[in-house]
Parts: sequence; C-alpha cells; structure tokens
Amino acid sequence: MASSKKAAEEFVKRWKANEGSEDREARSFWIELCGEVLGIANPTHVLDFERKVQGRKIDVFFEDVGVLIEHKSRGVNLDEPEQRGWINKAQNIPRMVTPFEQAKWYADNITPRSIAPKWVITCNFDEMRIYDLDVEYAAEKYETIVLDELPKLTHRLSFITRKENSRLEREKQLSIKAGEVVGRLYDAFSARYHDIENDEEEQRSLNILITRIVFLLYAEDADLLQERNAFYGYLKNFQVQHMRQALIDLFQVLKTPEDERDPYLSPEISAFPYVNGGLFEADIIIPQFDIKTHDILLNEASAEFDWSDISPTIFGAVFESTLNPETRRAGGMHYTSVENIHKVTGPLFYDSLKDELTAIEGLKSQKEREFKLRAFRTKIASIKILDPACGSGNFLTETYLSLRKLENRVLENLYGGQMVMGLLDPIQVSIDQFYGIEINDFAVEVAKTALWIAELQMLDETREILNIWIDALPLKSNDNIHEGNALRMDWNDVLSASDCSYVIGNPPFVGQKQRSAEQKRDIMEVWKTKSIGLLDYVTCWYRIAATYLADSSNSSFAFVSTNSITQGDPVPLLFKPLFDEGWRIRFAHKPFKWSSEGTGTASVHVVIIGMDRLDNQKLPPTLYEYESVDGPYSIAYPGNINGYLLDAPNVFVTKRNQSLGGILPKVVRGPQATDNGHLIVNAEAYEEAMADPIAAKYVRRFKNGKELINNIDRWCLWLVDATQEEIDASPFLSERVGACKAYREAQGDKASSDAYKLRGTPHLFRPSPWIPDRRYLAIPTVFSGRRVYATCDWLDADTIPGVHVFIAPDEDGFAFAMIESSLYMAWQKAVGGRTKSDCNFSSTVVWNNLPIPDMVEEMRARICEAGHGIMVARANHPGWSLADLYDPDKTPENLLAAHKVLDDTVEKAYGVEFNGDEEKMVAYLFKLYAEKTKEA
Repeated sequence: MASSKKAAEEFVKRWKANEGSEDREARSFWIELCGEVLGIANPTHVLDFERKVQGRKIDVFFEDVGVLIEHKSRGVNLDEPEQRGWINKAQNIPRMVTPFEQAKWYADNITPRSIAPKWVITCNFDEMRIYDLDVEYAAEKYETIVLDELPKLTHRLSFITRKENSRLEREKQLSIKAGEVVGRLYDAFSARYHDIENDEEEQRSLNILITRIVFLLYAEDADLLQERNAFYGYLKNFQVQHMRQALIDLFQVLKTPEDERDPYLSPEISAFPYVNGGLFEADIIIPQFDIKTHDILLNEASAEFDWSDISPTIFGAVFESTLNPETRRAGGMHYTSVENIHKVTGPLFYDSLKDELTAIEGLKSQKEREFKLRAFRTKIASIKILDPACGSGNFLTETYLSLRKLENRVLENLYGGQMVMGLLDPIQVSIDQFYGIEINDFAVEVAKTALWIAELQMLDETREILNIWIDALPLKSNDNIHEGNALRMDWNDVLSASDCSYVIGNPPFVGQKQRSAEQKRDIMEVWKTKSIGLLDYVTCWYRIAATYLADSSNSSFAFVSTNSITQGDPVPLLFKPLFDEGWRIRFAHKPFKWSSEGTGTASVHVVIIGMDRLDNQKLPPTLYEYESVDGPYSIAYPGNINGYLLDAPNVFVTKRNQSLGGILPKVVRGPQATDNGHLIVNAEAYEEAMADPIAAKYVRRFKNGKELINNIDRWCLWLVDATQEEIDASPFLSERVGACKAYREAQGDKASSDAYKLRGTPHLFRPSPWIPDRRYLAIPTVFSGRRVYATCDWLDADTIPGVHVFIAPDEDGFAFAMIESSLYMAWQKAVGGRTKSDCNFSSTVVWNNLPIPDMVEEMRARICEAGHGIMVARANHPGWSLADLYDPDKTPENLLAAHKVLDDTVEKAYGVEFNGDEEKMVAYLFKLYAEKTKEA
C-alpha cells in the first residue's frame, strides 16, 4: 500500500506539470495510472484506445472489467455540453452532449452487448468522475477524485483491479464449476461401464459420450436447439431405465439431416436440429443409467447450471482435468492460463495485428480505411496455426477467439449500426485455420468441443454486430485435431509447413527423473543421439519445429517451456544447433512462476521463447521479465538474446574439468553417507553418542548444505581410523554400523544399487576425491535465488562436509572472495541451473568457467583482504546463520559495506565499473569468456 501511495504521489507531481492535451497525452495518462499506480500488468494489452462504436471512437475502454472512459483536455468543464455531430445539419441544429452523455451513448450502443460497460469515467486530467451505470439516476450519483487527492483516494479506483469485477475471472470461476460438474458426471458414468479400466473401447466411448453431453448442455443454454432447456426437457420425460435408449435415439437424430430422418419420429425428438460436424458420427457404447447418473445429468448439469457463459479456453483445461491425475503427470501436462497464452501469441503475432488494425482505424480517408479493413480481414483469415502438443486445445481456442474478435472489430468498423443485407461472407476467420496434435484421445475430443463452443460464442457476437441471422448449425467438420505422438509424426501430414504461419504451444515438461522409457526413446529419435544427457523432453518440440519450418522463411514458433532449458548444461545442447541453422530468439519471457487454470496449481517455473529466422528480422528482439506472476514486469529491447535469455553474444558455456586459466582451485562434492541416516548423529542422539567413550572419539561435526546455511547442529560418525574391535566394543557404534550394513545389503535388488556396493564397509561414507586436512571452502549445492551474495563459508578440518556441499582448499582465501562477489552471483544466475528459482552450484559449468582476468599478485592480495573483511563483518553478529545474514530484508549494514568493498576491489581487477548493474556484469563476463576460451 505504501508503494502504491508513493507511485500515486509521483504520478500527481508529473501530471500536474504536463500540458494536459486530450489528443497527445490521454493515452499516456491512463497507461501510467493503470500500470504504475494501480499495478495492472501490461496495461497496453488490456486497454483499448479509440475503440469504434458505430463510426465513433471511445477514448479508453477496459473491456475485461467493464470500464469506459471519456477523456477531455485540461480545463474542459465536465458539466459543459459540447457539440458531437448534428441532430439536423440542414437546419443547423447541433447535437450537444456532456462528456457523461457521450460516454453513456457509447455504453448503450457498443456491440456485442455482453461487453457493455458497468462503469463510466469522465476525466479532464485534474478531475475524475466515476459513474456506476447499474445505479438509478447514475448521471447524478457520481464519485469525484481530484488529481491532488489521488494518493489518499486511490482505493476508490479499486473496482478496476478487483478480481470479482473481471469478466475473465467470472468466466474462469464459472468454467471451474462446470469442470467440477463434468468430473462428477464422468465418474458416475465411468462406474456404469463393465470394465472401464481395461477395455479401450469403453474408455473411448466414455470420452466421446461426455463431450457430446457437454456440447448439448452448452447448446441448450445458448439457445442453439429448438428451445431453451431442450435437452433437459427431452430427457426428463424418461424413467431411469429408459434414458440409455433415449440418448441413443437422440444421437442418431442429431447426426441425420432433417430430410433423411424417419418421418414418423415423435415431435419431441424430430424438433432437434441436425448438428453434423462429426460430433455424433461415431458408434459408441452407452451404459445403463442409474439414479446417480440421472440426478447429476438432469439436475446438477442441466437444470441448475447455465453453460452459455463458460470460457471454452479455460473450460477445456478444466474439462481435461477429469482425467486420472496419474495420467496427467505421466504426460507432463500443465494447463495454460489465458494471460499466459497471450504471453506467447502476443509478441509472436497478435500484438502486431492489433496495432495494425488500430492504425487502419485511424486513417482519415474512408475509402482507404475500408479498403485496408477488408484486406486486413483477408489477412487474418489466411493465418494458419499448428499446436503440436495441443492438449485440451486452450492455445488454439484462445487464439481463434482472439482472431475472431479482431474480425468482429473490422465488421463493426465496416457495418456497425447498419442493417446488412446480402453479405456473402459474413465470417471469414474459421476454426479450419487451427491444427493440433495430441497424444491423448480424450484431450482430442475436448479440444474439438472447445473449438466448436468458441465458434458458436463468437457467432452470437457477429450476429449482433451485423444485425442479421446466421445459422449456427450444422457444425463445420473439425478434422484438424489429430491424435498421435507428435514426436513420431510428420507434422506436414497435419499441416503443410508451406501453409503454416505459426507453431505455438505448451509441450510437456518432463525432467530427467520423470521420463518414461518411451519418452527417452522419443528424445533419442528426435535428436538422433544415443546419449540424451540433460535434454528435457520439451526440447524435442523445438528441434522438430525448427526442422519443420526450415524452408519457411516467414514462419516462426513459440513454446512455453521449463526454465531448465535456459540454464547450465542444456543450453548449448538445444540452442547451438538451432542458431547454427539460422534461427534466433526473437522474444523471450525470463523465468516466472507458473499459474494453472486447472483444479490444482502446477508448481513449476517456466520460460516462453519465440524463434524466427535470421533472414526475416522484421522485428527487434524483445525480452520480458516478471517479478511475480501478476506483475510488475519490464520489457527490454536488446541487441541479441542468447540461449541464457541474456542480452549477450551467442556464446555457450560448456563443461570444463578445471578452472579457466587454472586460477581457481578444483572443487569436489563432500563425501556421501549412503547410510539411511545411521551414520548421522542428530541433536537428540548426540548425548547418547558422547556417553559412549569409544563412540565419542569418532563423533565429528557435520555440515551438509542445510546445516551450513542455517547453522544447524549436526554430527556424524567418522570412522576412518576406527578398528573393528572398537566398533564391536561400542554399543552405540555396533548398533549404528549394523543398521547401516543391513540397509546397504537390502539395496541389492533395487535400481539404485550404489549403496549395495558399499556393503563391505558399512562404517564408512562413500569415498570422496578429497577429504579436508586443513581449512577449506564450503559451498552449498543449492542456495536461494533471492540472495544477492552466495552463502559460503570456511570450515575447519575437523568438520566433515556432506554430499550437498562442494569443497575446495583455499589457502589465501581468493576462492572465497571471488564466490562472495556480486560478479560471481551474476555469472551463477546467468549460466547455472536452477531448482525453481533457487541457484544450483555447478563445478564444471559455473565455477570452472568463471572468467578471471590476468592480475598481479598485489591485486590478488587486495581481493583476498577484502574477502577477509567479510568474515570480520560476519563475526560481529554472533549467533546469526548465513540465512539470517544474507536475508535481503535484514542483511546488516556493516556486512553490506564489506561486500561493497569486495565488489569495488573485484571491479578494479576486471578494469570495468559495473556499479551493481548485473546485466552489464554478465555482458562483460560473456565477452571475457569468449576471449579466454579462444586463448585456451
């Protein structure tokens, strides 16, 4: 709240000094107010400027929330009528309206009526008036906010940001509820089949049955059948034992043209229209109803729920969530929110289309404007899109809706407010432009159904704009969604690459440990390798897309992906071959937390990467970065985006077995206990161990990553010098060693049999390349990405490190000083791997590749001295753990000052003033790395 007030104060200060011109500054006023003061992410994407209504232009329209803004220049009286056209031009009678009356006319005439605003705001820079159109006598009951008072009255604009006022949010909640109803219906029907777990035909039948029912539930509430509640009205006349046959008869009628039907059908069933489209074509097994299926279908699903306002994009994902959760996990499915879909399609093509249409709408020549509007409509109707991992079709559905909304805008510009007669092609954008591949048969059916529902919803809006009737049924055939493994298919068999405009999607995220044997084979086949290494499953879609579009210079592709593909070892494996083939990263969203539209939330961090050809660089690279899921965000336009999503050259950091130039010491992992906890002594067992005089000799302090960072007391049994006689004579040691031996021997028949190999030495940790015999540097394998500096420390030789700590001798402290610099952390975050947002230390990729300039001994000594200063500063805070000391919210001032000294000293060694600019550090380090590797 404090930051919002400060932003409002800065906004007021800035806008009191501005000229206040409606034409030149209104747009900037509302973009800054919404983005900086109200915290709306990406306001330029949600605010429509100069939206046409019957040939006239709304100043600002926030469709999702239902806010219409009429903006005037500074000094204009908001009560004063002004001329807006003529009542009778011949008699010189002008149409005089106040700003509110003008806005109210827009609100009353905007089409479709489903987007009619609830609020109107009139504004002249110095004063805002807020009108609630649902209130009686709204013109008289407005709230006023004077610009000077905005910082203390910002809460009065909270209706713009409240989730419950968002049409998209309401659709989302409605769709989630619909999905829950479908889930119960799915389970109820599933229980009525004889062998649903094993019979593939029954499984297929259930999937198709549910999609047909969902379509009919939507169709009856959207008035697409002969009357409202037609499906419910038909079924309620049948008793439970007869409902199965009633459905069979209905499906037969729906797939039969009316002139081919049995003339003796009852009026109740013959009144249903011909649906076609292939939805009711296949023969399926329909089980007998029981009271439960009868009740859910007729009461919960039909009579008590209105399906007409569901979002087909969101509902598709929720619908798919009725699948078994294990199936979803195995397929790596994560559902994409509408906002995240636009993070892909927006920079890929949709934002430029919107800008193009806005520019056309602003043309003064009516003849030129209408010509270009028709050409634009033809252009968007020619776009063809492939999603080769389409799931429930939410990418395809949302993109179809987006293009149809643009088409409806064109129709509003050309024909809004007129009675249109004889228009041969009222709708040109078609679901035929959208192609998909999906391995799951149920998801295929869902995707087709979602597209049909989207088509019908947009048709309703077009009817309203053109004021003509367009038949919704029969449905068009929807054969473009193909069932199959996209990694084993030729995508040209689905859509010829020469016809494809864009490839988009959210392919499965499947890490190394989760990959099935079949998925491993997929990766080997796609990448033509027997060693798949660290390649994530999602990289296969990049590889195939680049090959598929290799000869299509104007095509491009964009995918949502796990952030691991832009970190560490996988980067050169994926991007080097693509860059070598002439591809570039045209836009990217840096890692951000994933939000799911399904019934659960996927706990993953993702990137979005869009690629096009180097020979088709019509647009500059664009890099998006988010601080949170909802914003704020920043946009940069770098000269180049490399595989690490940095504004830096296309340099790849590969594994190195010793440090670049041999300057840094070799680091190795600490020894691994492999003991199931039997060689580790927690605080609860410490006194017991020390009470045993033999065991006490071998109890050593133990530091794994967690203990190192959080200063947790823990010990281990370090029995390197212990004799078997001592172990046998000690009750504590004999019990612990015996338990470790039993554990290791029991692992012999398991996949992880390394423990079994150590069964002969149950008193020892797994051998390590180096056991400290002097003070050493300890580096945790994982540390928080929130921290500005690494949480490393020196430990004495009596402390045993664990496997989650990297260790190295550090005689003069140079290694400690380098890793504690902000420059090292910039390098770590740039090229190292991550677990979600946490940094993963890597000896071969990060540490050994850190480029260090040649320096004289005096400079090295100064760096070591500055590193020692950090230890002195830490010592001033006894009892503070590294986690406490380096919590960004409470790092002590003296420690920050010591790090500043170290950073300044390191900068002098590099000969560059970075001034804390992480991007500048990384760009320089990549340049130095390229030079050093050439020398090497």
